[in-house]
Amino acid sequence: MNDKPTCIAIAAVLHDNDNQTDETIWRFVKQLQQQGQRVHGVVQAPQTYTHTGARQMTIIDVTDDRRLIISQDRGGGARGCCVDPGALAEASAILRRAGDDIADLAVINRFGKLEAEGEGFAADMLALMSTGIPVLTAVKRKHLDAWRDFTGGMAAELQPNETALRDWYTNLSR
Repeated sequence: MNDKPTCIAIAAVLHDNDNQTDETIWRFVKQLQQQGQRVHGVVQAPQTYTHTGARQMTIIDVTDDRRLIISQDRGGGARGCCVDPGALAEASAILRRAGDDIADLAVINRFGKLEAEGEGFAADMLALMSTGIPVLTAVKRKHLDAWRDFTGGMAAELQPNETALRDWYTNLSR
């Protein structure tokens, strides 16, 4: 009998609020793909602003580099959540492909406010976790308690550097 606790093959890159984390994840994904690993999912693109001054959030499908705007332009003065539910549904299909194709790694751009409330990509994350496919995401430190609750405290928490990501992925026992 093995008394060692079972670990979920899921990790979060912890960050405060910088695009460098997204760039690190992007480079890591591309390295794995160059090594023949089947990586599916979405990575956050650098934030931009529309001509009205509204924040524009874009994610990138890592399988084909296609960009998908996931925010609504509600004007520069708008406050609150600007995520487009229709775009999230389209992005959810990208994440479902990771499970259908039995990816070697699924990447999800964020575990943020929506996911902490059980919305956004929360269901997709749980579905992928249930298949045993390793899942990598980014979590702002302000959402760390919600992340720990979501994963039962069983996820790896990584520093935002390629060495930490590579070490985590290499040491997975699947």
